[in-house]
Order: sequence, then C-alpha cells, then structure tokens
Amino acid sequence: MKKTLKNFGLVLALLMIFLFFSAGANPGASDGPAINPDSYPGLGDEELGQLRWALKIADQPLDDFTNLEALDQLGMTSYRYFIAFAAYFLAIEQYHKLPACPEIIQPRMDRFIQKIVQKPVWEYWAGVSRGVPNLEPKLNRPYAEEHDPVAHRNIMYSGHLGHMIGLYETLYRDYKWDQPGSITFKWSEDEKYLYDHYLLNQAMYNQMKNKQPHCIECEPNACFPECNQHPILSFMLYDYLHGTNFKDAGNDFLDFFLEKKMINPTTHETAALYLVKQDLTVSSSNPRFKNALDIVVTPLGSLGIVPIESASANGWTGAFMHAWQPEYIERHYPYQKESNLKAVGDDKARLEMTIWEPELKYGFFTMFAAEVGDFDTRDKLMRFADGKYNPVWQDGTFHYPYSKERKCNNLTGELLAIARANPENGLWAMHNQPFTQAHFAEPMVAGVDFPRVVLRRAIYDQSKKALIVTIEPGTNQRGKTTLRLIQLDPKKSYRIWLDRKELAKSQGQTEAPVEVALDGRHNLILIED
Repeated sequence: MKKTLKNFGLVLALLMIFLFFSAGANPGASDGPAINPDSYPGLGDEELGQLRWALKIADQPLDDFTNLEALDQLGMTSYRYFIAFAAYFLAIEQYHKLPACPEIIQPRMDRFIQKIVQKPVWEYWAGVSRGVPNLEPKLNRPYAEEHDPVAHRNIMYSGHLGHMIGLYETLYRDYKWDQPGSITFKWSEDEKYLYDHYLLNQAMYNQMKNKQPHCIECEPNACFPECNQHPILSFMLYDYLHGTNFKDAGNDFLDFFLEKKMINPTTHETAALYLVKQDLTVSSSNPRFKNALDIVVTPLGSLGIVPIESASANGWTGAFMHAWQPEYIERHYPYQKESNLKAVGDDKARLEMTIWEPELKYGFFTMFAAEVGDFDTRDKLMRFADGKYNPVWQDGTFHYPYSKERKCNNLTGELLAIARANPENGLWAMHNQPFTQAHFAEPMVAGVDFPRVVLRRAIYDQSKKALIVTIEPGTNQRGKTTLRLIQLDPKKSYRIWLDRKELAKSQGQTEAPVEVALDGRHNLILIED
C-alpha cells in the first residue's frame, strides 16, 4: 500500500510539472501576458476630452480663429498664447501617453506651428515695437516701427515659436522646419522675412548672449521672467538635435535672473518684470517704474492694496523654469504655495486675489503644482477651478467656454489641460530626455480611425519588448476597426493579445493588422518572443 501511494504521488508530481511547463510554453487563453496595461500612463476622461478639443481647433482652416475668443492681440487672450500652450499640451500627451502613435498628434502640432506664423497672430508687433508708454521713463513711444516679428525683442512671440518647433522636431524628427525659408513672415507682397529653425534660434541667442542685460525684451524696455524661459528651452532642444551650444546663453540669463532678483530670495515671489532703461525689477518689494506712474503705483503697491506679484507669474515661470533649473525652483515652491494657496473645505483650494491675469492664475499655478509633483494641490485647485469655470462636454470634447462673468478666457482650459496631463517632472523629462533615435524604430500602432476611434495609451515598453495600446470608440458609430501594428522586425516573432486572449502570431512581417470591435474599451498588447 505504501509503495502504491508513493508511485501515485510521483505520477501526480510529474503531471503537475508537465502542466506547469505546458502553460509556460503556450499561455492559456484566459491568463494572458504578465502585463497590466493600467500600470502604464493613460489619458483620463476629461484629459481625453480636452485633447480632442485641441485637435479639433488645430483642424480648423489656418485663417479660422473660431474658439480663440481674443479680446485683442496685446494681452494674454491673444492668439499666440492659446496656440503655443495648446501645442505644449499636445507635446506632453505625445511624449508621455501616446509615444507609440504619432499619427494623431503630429499633423495637428504642425498645423499649430503653421497657424502661429499667420499674419493675424504676429502683426500686432508693428504697433508694440514703437513702444509701450507705461514702460518708458518719459511715458512716450520712442522707437521705430518694426515688421519682422522675431529679429528684435518680442520674445513673447519668438520664444514660443522656437519652443514649439523644438518640441515638434524632437518628437517627430522630420526636420521640415530646418529647411531654408520654412518660416516665412509675409507683411506684404513686397515685404517678407525668411527664417528657418536655425536662424530663429540664432536671432534669439544673439539677443540673449551678446547684449546687456542678458534677457530678451517682450515689449520694448521690458523683460518678463516667464517669457524668457521659452527661448532657453528652445535652445536646449535645438542643441540636442544639432549638436550646437545655444544653451550657453542660458548661463548668462541665469546670472541676470539671480542678480536682478527675478524671484526674490527673501519673499520667494516672482517679479512682475524688469525695466531695462530704468535698471529696475518691479515687484511688491520694489513697486516702482521710475516714471509718472509711481505717484499711484508706489503707495498702493507698498501698502499691498495693489499686489504686483501673482500666482500666475509664479506658476508660469516655475513650471517652465523647472525644466532646466529644477532644484532652484523646488526651493521656492513651498513658500509660493503657502503665500498663494487658501483652503476651501477639505477637498478644494483657491488662490489669493491678483491684478495680473486673474483669469489665468488657476491654470498657471495648477500646472506648476503638477510639474513639481504636488498632485494634492493640483487636484484641490482643479476642483475649485471646475466649479468656478463650468467646463462642458460637447461631441466627445471637453472644454472651458469663454465667460467674462466667470473670468474664464480662451487660454484657461489649455493651462488646465497641461495640469491634467503632466506627470511629476513631465516638462523636465520632455526637455532633458527627448526621444532617442532608437525610439523611431520601435513597434508602433497606426491606422487609427480618429475620431471614430480614440486611444487612451500607446506605449512601447523597451524593458519588456511590448507594445501596449488601449483603444475605445470615439463616437456613437459601432462595428469594427482595423489597426496596424507597424515597424515589426521580420527576423523576430511576436504574439498579439487582445483583452488577455492570444489573438495571433506574427513572424517574417514588418506589420500586422488587428481587427477590434468598437463595443467598448479594449487592451491590445504585442510582445516580442
């Protein structure tokens, strides 16, 4: 009897070993690969809705500025800011959530670049180039009119253009904006200004590097701390692609930034601006313009009746400066948060009153909180902002409608979209760890029938040799859709899984079609054997 039991136990053990290795060699249809798609970054509902809104606007004709309700082209509601920040939002989604599917975002980023070069976006410079009286010692307009919007000053336009092109080229590598004359500013049939990616960066570099002070003016005689972050990031991206050293100018700018206390080391607040002729940093600590405005500005600023600094300036400067000076910015953030943030119950927070861009403070500071990884603050501000601005769903898009009463303008939603999409150190990673050349040879997904089909994620995990895609219907249309898994190595074999069931194998092919039912959300995984 003992011998019989012993033999039975041996047979049972051998059977279990056989079943174990059989399952390992040919995974069961219900087990699936050891990959959890939800462990990878993906788009949330509102985030996806905002992405679709930005893509919708990008698809409008280049001369159509519907949904960009600009009051004028002088302030923060102007076309250039919406276009630039919408492009930054698209870049974040491409880099962090959809790196293995360029075909949806790439053409729309390109259209935003084309759109910002349209004359209605930059022709304001002809008037502004003559001077802004409030910023001048004699309250006059002492400069000659200029029509070239990037040759001299106007970093509030050229910095964004350079930054947008730098992101586009690091994300896609088609180098179309490197071609001579690819950037053309047409004032009239007889007056055109021709640039390309290199010449644009060179124009900004020469101004920042080769003159005193080492900042580039927005309006004549006025340097703003936030606007000068964008040429630095443009330099970084161009250097990465072309082996140049434009970022060298950033060292000089940083010296200027620290010397002039553009972020006050005592109060930790970001200054409003620096006036070149007056050699003066305007802030709550120094509320002076050295002109006739001081009769009103100085006493009101000194008493705190008119706060000169703002959560908007802290947020804009902090988020983008964090991409190249993270330790410096992280030292100031806790103090800026303490001085600007006020709790509203247990799950919301508001920001202190400001006279500088009150419509945008929630967008800018919420974006800043996300970049430094303070998601508790980000979420509290987001909940307050959503209650304040009443965002709406419309045909699968999610946006913040313009409202003068609610102080919600055309840029508010794009800033909150960045705050939703950006992970901790997201801007830093995008500028310091751009896609390598190897990325462009990895398996990707193509043939997405957008907007009938939308993606929550499309990521290639190099460590697991796996492509992870999450797909769902984007409209009420049902039926089936066919995706293409491309850039496969014909010398290798792959397994394709749909919702943890092995669907097919691919070997000796450069791409594989996959049919998916549009009846809900599905996870598609391609794994190299």
